[in-house]
Amino acid sequence: MRKTRLPETPPRLVQDILVERSNTAPSAEAVVDGPVRIVNLDLQTRVDAIARGLLASGVRRGDFVATLAPPSADFWLIFLATASIGAIWQGLNPRYQRNEYRYLLDDAAPKLVFARTEFDGRLYLDELKELAPVGTTFVPLDNAPLDEDSPFCTAGAFIADADLARARAAVEAEDPAVIVYTSGTTGKPKGALLSQRAIVETALANVAWIGRERLASTICPAPINHVGALNNVCMNTFAGGGRIVFFPRVDLAALGALNARELPSYLVASPTAFAMMLAVPGADMSRYSFYEAIIFGGAATPIAYLQEVVKTGAQLSSVYGQTETTGMVTYTPFGSSLEAMSETIGQALAGNQVRIGNDSGVEAELGETGEIQIKGVSVMSGYHNKPDATREAFTPDGWLKTGDLGFVREDGNIVFAGRLKEMFKSGGYNVYPVEVELAICEHEDVAQAVVVAVPHPTFQEVGHGFLLPKPGRTVQPDDVRAFLRERIADYKVPKTWQVLDVFPFLPNGKVDKRTLAARLVQHSS
Repeated sequence: MRKTRLPETPPRLVQDILVERSNTAPSAEAVVDGPVRIVNLDLQTRVDAIARGLLASGVRRGDFVATLAPPSADFWLIFLATASIGAIWQGLNPRYQRNEYRYLLDDAAPKLVFARTEFDGRLYLDELKELAPVGTTFVPLDNAPLDEDSPFCTAGAFIADADLARARAAVEAEDPAVIVYTSGTTGKPKGALLSQRAIVETALANVAWIGRERLASTICPAPINHVGALNNVCMNTFAGGGRIVFFPRVDLAALGALNARELPSYLVASPTAFAMMLAVPGADMSRYSFYEAIIFGGAATPIAYLQEVVKTGAQLSSVYGQTETTGMVTYTPFGSSLEAMSETIGQALAGNQVRIGNDSGVEAELGETGEIQIKGVSVMSGYHNKPDATREAFTPDGWLKTGDLGFVREDGNIVFAGRLKEMFKSGGYNVYPVEVELAICEHEDVAQAVVVAVPHPTFQEVGHGFLLPKPGRTVQPDDVRAFLRERIADYKVPKTWQVLDVFPFLPNGKVDKRTLAARLVQHSS
């Protein structure tokens, strides 16, 4: 049997975790994709075969390798193989449009692109070939995950064990393993480079507080181009020794059936996901009692949601993170109160520090609102091909500027107050939309709320509230307005309102506030 390099202790590279798994639990399930079930030893064999194919295709340390696919075994196999030889993996979302593909392919210039030939009636491989730079190599993906008998892998069979081992031995912990593009809310997306060390140490730190037993299995239906899928879901489960069950889309009925079959122990969710689960007629959260840990973030979570989710019996935690922090980088410990999980994002993940920076560039006082700033192992290496943007992303003393607002409570927990660019001044007062949205969601008829700033002749800006009623309920803005005036200052209460049947969402599950704001502009023009 071919010998594989044993990992150092603790693991430094993504490949080290795979070696550890295949050596310690070779017959344990690692990946499930439809009828395909892959154990750890088979996973190592498949990854080795893909890595040989990459080397045979001319991919070397520091090259980019892109994958366009839904959440699937192929995504995970290609990521592991790419990282194992020191190349940089890039995820492409099937929901992207042509201009988005063109920009991402031009910016990263991947040497090789794996692409699902067809998905949901769209011919992706043909489309990408029209958009990619000249000289890009394409590898079609069909509906069966890559293995040693796949044409791409057989083309690399001549790569000797020693050559594969030599390529892997050259990989360093600080080498970028992944490029993940930001959402581009303030211009063109920027590609954040996440190192092997950041990915591995962040995952191991999360395993330490979540617990391996709670990471026994998970379902991943999330887009592969986000750190939520790659790191929060897959890497945490992978590093914890668990099984990843892939599903190609968010389909509540199908996911419900899959849950019943696979009985996952670990769920990464968002307030939007909770709203969707609770909107199902006859929703009963106690039927999800197989979950042992439910981690949620991405936006402030109304306590009314948590009062239902706690019925699962799972351990709950509110987390915070972003692309540039390799996923979640703060958490509330298991056993925290529902109030703490609704109103705060907890404290820093091991290996990281969090501070609140004020307008003067120094650490804010207790209770003072400022920018959330991060320093530690989880922070990105920088933005690809954007040295100026990289410099601007950090303070002079090396803290990542997240662009998010927060403050520290007396108990040490951090309160997330929203995006720096979403805060607005009304009559000279600072208004933080997240605070107002949480207050609105305390109303018994409201499922979700979004507040955006609109111009005002007297107060410069005021809030406009979008309301999404709970299933079977109706919402009257006048009732909500009166409800708020007993809970928050009058200048924070939105002056105008709209009730919607559905909110637009981004691929990562967050409410698309830009689209809502754009609808307002179009309506008023």
